[in-house]
Amino acid sequence: MYKASVLERLLRDRATPLAAILIILALITMVISSGVLDGEPASALFTAGFMSGGNLLNVFYDLVIQCVMLCGLALLLISGNIDLSVSAQAALGTMIFGLICRDTPLPWFLALLITLAIAGCIGFFHATLVNKLHFPSFIATIGMSSVYNGLCRVLTGGNNIQINRTGFLEIGKSHVFDKFPTTFLFAVLLVILFQFILSRTAFGRSVYMAGGNPFAARLSGLNPDRIRTVLFVSNGVLAALGGLLWTAQTKIASPTAFLQSMPDMRVISSSILGGVSFFGGAGNLGGPFVALLLLNIFENMLAILNVQSYWSIFMQGFLLAFALIIDYISTERKKRKLLRI
Repeated sequence: MYKASVLERLLRDRATPLAAILIILALITMVISSGVLDGEPASALFTAGFMSGGNLLNVFYDLVIQCVMLCGLALLLISGNIDLSVSAQAALGTMIFGLICRDTPLPWFLALLITLAIAGCIGFFHATLVNKLHFPSFIATIGMSSVYNGLCRVLTGGNNIQINRTGFLEIGKSHVFDKFPTTFLFAVLLVILFQFILSRTAFGRSVYMAGGNPFAARLSGLNPDRIRTVLFVSNGVLAALGGLLWTAQTKIASPTAFLQSMPDMRVISSSILGGVSFFGGAGNLGGPFVALLLLNIFENMLAILNVQSYWSIFMQGFLLAFALIIDYISTERKKRKLLRI
């Protein structure tokens, strides 16, 4: 049996061209934003503009919640499902945590565990809507998104909650080697862990099978409903965890934290752009992670170059539409190939 070489596998992986585009884009941004073209010394390439410490920290901080959400959303997409309420769940998680910290003497780590437990229950509720009531996952979750956003305002009257638990805030401001936020490194390790689960464990293989053909998965002894339940629960916990890490960085719990930024929409765009099939059964976390870096650096580049923000929105929408078209064509081609066998 023919076995593809490492180089051939790399060339076929969606992450490879994305990584090449990312490197080129980063280099262009470095050169233009550093001022080297206007006479600044070459050393400015690594100290000014895009590569300045403050700018890189902002990029890392923005990536934290998106990377955490990626672990839950990408697996849901691979299983043939989707959750459109992740940003609202993250906001609700920050509000629950903020209220516990403000109104009770409980330690912050206990408040965190209670918040994550409630988030898991929300994920279980979503799984019940899909498994038992047979709601399409996007219908069930987009409806609940409005409920959670409204609940955030009801709980606090629309006001922010200042977080003053020192131990918790240390998580948000700590750094490794004085350069990388600890929260960002934690998020990257989480992506690596979930990629290992997806590619190297029996559960990961069952996620692919359930997403590719749930009927065949049932015939082979798998329980797609149980798989969906695990994925929705873990997605709820990860959504709240992402919100809590954002809270540790900003020191506030806000009921409107993610209404405009909508990090889950960027994560879904990155997942499809990075090779996760919108129709389920294909993809991994490597390509989406690189795509996530690409979209964030592209947005940062436009901000540095004082380009209007709507161009970033336009390009993200264009890339998502392009990725969906490619995904659809690829899926149809595979179906035709199977019918010819």
